Amino acid sequence: MSEEKFHRDPEEYAIFKRLNNKQFSKRLNDVYVTRKTNFKAQLERCMKLISSNGNYREITIHGMGSALERTINLALQFQVKTNCQLNTKIASIEVTDHLMPLLDDLEPMNDTRWVSTIHITCTLPAILTETK
Repeated sequence: MSEEKFHRDPEEYAIFKRLNNKQFSKRLNDVYVTRKTNFKAQLERCMKLISSNGNYREITIHGMGSALERTINLALQFQVKTNCQLNTKIASIEVTDHLMPLLDDLEPMNDTRWVSTIHITCTLPAILTETK
């Protein structure tokens, strides 16, 4: 059943954007990019994950929505510094917004929408070593 989009008056509803945490992995070598976090700090975190005694040969940088451009830029800056290979996957996920009424005569509502996501895996090249 298809629902028509309704007009949300900002004076009637407050929108609370929510993500389903089960949609994202929680590995130690994952970096999540947002519009609000410091870009330099994110790049330093990527460098720290790779240089931590060789524990990780790859990291995955995740971004969604308005942070897509920033995610791509972070991966490219990381590639320049480490000469890593990039593998990119794009997708869309469904998110639910909670609409809380600001007026007494309105009911709370939910609104679902699709958001673009990007997942960039940065893999360090294999180091060639000589055997003696």
